[in-house]
Amino acid sequence: MKTDEIINAKSRFLAYFSHDIRMPVTGIIGMADIALENIGDREKLEDCLIKIKSSSGYLLSIANNVLDMVQYNNGCLHKINKSFDIEEFISGCTSIFAGLLYNRDINFITCFPGLPVTRVFGDELHLKQILVNLFGNSVKYTHDGGEIRFEVEEVRYDNNTVTYCFIISDTGIGMSEEFISEMFEPFKQEHADSTIKYSGNGLGMAITKQFADMIGGDIKINSKKGGGTTAKVMVTFDIDNSFKKKENNKLKASFDGRNILVVDDSDINAEVICGLLQQRGAYTTMALNGRSAIEIFMNSEMDFYDAVLMDVTMPVMNGLEATKKIRSLDREDASKVLIFAMTGNIFKDDIAKCREAGMDGHLIKPVNLDEFMEKMMEYDNNKKCR
Repeated sequence: MKTDEIINAKSRFLAYFSHDIRMPVTGIIGMADIALENIGDREKLEDCLIKIKSSSGYLLSIANNVLDMVQYNNGCLHKINKSFDIEEFISGCTSIFAGLLYNRDINFITCFPGLPVTRVFGDELHLKQILVNLFGNSVKYTHDGGEIRFEVEEVRYDNNTVTYCFIISDTGIGMSEEFISEMFEPFKQEHADSTIKYSGNGLGMAITKQFADMIGGDIKINSKKGGGTTAKVMVTFDIDNSFKKKENNKLKASFDGRNILVVDDSDINAEVICGLLQQRGAYTTMALNGRSAIEIFMNSEMDFYDAVLMDVTMPVMNGLEATKKIRSLDREDASKVLIFAMTGNIFKDDIAKCREAGMDGHLIKPVNLDEFMEKMMEYDNNKKCR
């Protein structure tokens, strides 16, 4: 793109971005007001909460798209190559897609014929983001009464590699041939004035293409104005031949009986995380700043806390300083207790600072409890192997 085109594209993006931010924020504020006026009406409250959650999820996706674009352009995003189960991956994607279709009258069809290999090496995280972005577009641009299909096909298979094609197709409003040729450019939109849910900010498909290139995948888009869209993502994986399937090899994620100290200067955020952890069987203690967290930890019995979820940016004492103080305490469990950063800062330098302060891991807000549990279990398994 030429300089003038880039400036114009960015100006359009800022206009769309402002519009996109205000729409869900207005919805959240409005639904909160309605909820407060109908505290005794359970059905009304549930409806308001569902809409607030939907709008909040959209806000989060906007923030993620912008941050992903910045990280990619700064060279901070890298391909992840680890072993994962394709069948579990597909199941996880299907669950996410079903959630995106909540409250929509869209027929969701899946087709997964027998896969020759399920355990492979690849970038599970970014592949999932690619598919979620593509499926999100299908949901956005398919009217109620329409249909979306999610299929996975084997393309090639030998002793060392397998290639799968992930297909998402819909009966939505489609795209013109002209737009398909430029749809992966940043800030490009064809349906900016669409009245179907949200218009988007023009970054989703650009990031999707960047992710696909990064993991060595290929995206093909076929679409017709008024005739729906089909997206095909082709990815080749190295087969994990060392993995042998065993019954009951999955560890059941559970916080039962674990004591967790949650440190966050937002009492609402801390209350939410504590509530979710308690629902999964954990015992929680809440601290609203780093200094308070140190005092609570110092006054606890030896080995009382299994983990600390530590917000990084806080008044009085931030999470990095609090972690250093805890690690320096003259008690045996101060060096052993698991401390995880809980933050919206996701750049490489931020993660490095957390590690340098003595933290064991880095969790992005809003915290995914399954990811938190997985990290805790990794440490548990490492201890057993020593």
